[in-house]
Amino acid sequence: MRALACLLLTLSALSAGAECPEPLRIAFLDKPLPRMLAGEGRDFGDPPGLFVEWTAQALRQLGCKAELVRLPQRRLITDTAAGHTQITFYLAHTPERAAQLAFPMRDNGEPDHRLALAETHLALFVRADRIARVHWDGQQLSPDTLRVGVVGGGVEEPMARRAGWHLDLALNHFGSIVKLRRGQVDVAVLPALSFTPEALAEAPALVELQPPLHRISFYAPVSPDLKLRHPVFVRRFWQAVCEAARGLRTTPTCTV
Repeated sequence: MRALACLLLTLSALSAGAECPEPLRIAFLDKPLPRMLAGEGRDFGDPPGLFVEWTAQALRQLGCKAELVRLPQRRLITDTAAGHTQITFYLAHTPERAAQLAFPMRDNGEPDHRLALAETHLALFVRADRIARVHWDGQQLSPDTLRVGVVGGGVEEPMARRAGWHLDLALNHFGSIVKLRRGQVDVAVLPALSFTPEALAEAPALVELQPPLHRISFYAPVSPDLKLRHPVFVRRFWQAVCEAARGLRTTPTCTV
């Protein structure tokens, strides 16, 4: 729905005690993700998906309003780093991304897993009808002529390059999945939560290879400027959206 492309969540102020930033723009990927994000391009679906529901719940709790926008994957990082958008929903933590965006961090310099919105693992996926052509033992992927699909600039690209695989870069996970199903790549590195069982079963069916590659955690990083100017809001937003994602009002695992 076009009206949702610039959705304003106008909410009555609650006694949350956090000053609401203005402007406040929250950026989402411009491609659909099963259950999490519906619609494509600038438009949100109806219903828009869990990401938007979690965001709305967090903003209700804080008594703030925000404009929700959709962007290509690379702009999720660059626009938020530059302050054109203030919050990005959502990204896995990497040291490279943490150099541009503000993630929830512990005093020891590690990401704060208590505030992770989701934890999953990266895995190799292959078409079920081609699984006999691929061999993966957790260390070696063979034959070495395999084309491996990854998202350019994604958390999986540095890992795949270190492995020396022959890479085919996509703009986002949706693009990697399309290439895999079309046979343009032999395998693809994707977060396991990219799929529901129903999505994996869609023809041509896909299969996750075992063992997994690497565990990752996803967050809603913010612009450095927002973190500097509104630290109380940022801390409370992270906690509120964490609680929404986990279906809890209060939980020790979402404390900051």
